[in-house]
Amino acid sequence: MKRILPLLAFAGLLLLIMMFFGCTRVGPGYVGIKVSMAGTSRGVDAYPATTGWVFYNRMTESVFEYPTFVQTAKWTRDPNEGHPVNEEITFTNKDSMLISADISLSYTLRSEKVPAFYVKFRSDDLEKFTHGYLRNVARDMFNETAGKYSIEQIMGDNGPFLAEVRQKLQTQVDPIGVVIEQFGLIGAPRPPEAVIGSINAKVQAQQIALQKQNEIMQAEAEAKKAVAVAEGEAKAKVALAEGEAKANQLLAGSISPVLIEWQKLRVQQQAIEKWNGVRPQVEAGSGTPGLLLNVNPPHP
Repeated sequence: MKRILPLLAFAGLLLLIMMFFGCTRVGPGYVGIKVSMAGTSRGVDAYPATTGWVFYNRMTESVFEYPTFVQTAKWTRDPNEGHPVNEEITFTNKDSMLISADISLSYTLRSEKVPAFYVKFRSDDLEKFTHGYLRNVARDMFNETAGKYSIEQIMGDNGPFLAEVRQKLQTQVDPIGVVIEQFGLIGAPRPPEAVIGSINAKVQAQQIALQKQNEIMQAEAEAKKAVAVAEGEAKAKVALAEGEAKANQLLAGSISPVLIEWQKLRVQQQAIEKWNGVRPQVEAGSGTPGLLLNVNPPHP
């Protein structure tokens, strides 16, 4: 009994310690906070615990873990994407048109702000925060911002619109340590069907007008090309005519009386060389052999 009693006392003390004191491990990618439930220091520790082992009093303290890696949310009307319920965001623009849209958002928690996050929401259930509070704030920012934009600015080049919504949303959640990492639309916004028809008709009209303008520009280009070709041909003909005229002028200027006499003598010489010695019956001129006309040449 003397040996057993110390062992029982030690076991009882160990059991008592285990009942009052606990230990948990905060893994990588998480941050833990200790919350005091009793005493003069009730509330959240000023600084969150880092990763590793955390010791706490089971009777008076609790430990909550929060992920610090990226959380992603999709608020859509498609039951196969995000939650199996319709979570699309609806808002109205400056023309009071009701527009719905599917939204994709990613965020992270700043570890140093986790105590403030717990004080505001009193829970470590990020699923409720994401699809409850955060979605409601995002919807309010859409409504607040869209009232300044037309349907073309929301349906078309909507970069400025989305940037303003994101900035306002970040301003709202920054005090609780939420950092918006990604924000945008999934697909195109959905205005009323009548508006979609009007937008499509307007786009089609713009495309037709652009096509006609291109046809006019093409016709003008072809006309200018034809004029250029005609002008080129006309200039070529003028240049050819001027060349021929200049050649004729040079040729006419090169003919002189001496050249004419030389040509006559040359013709007479050729005639003499071809004469067979028989005088013709009819002669022309003064009887010069070069000017004889052999009307009836002799038969051999």
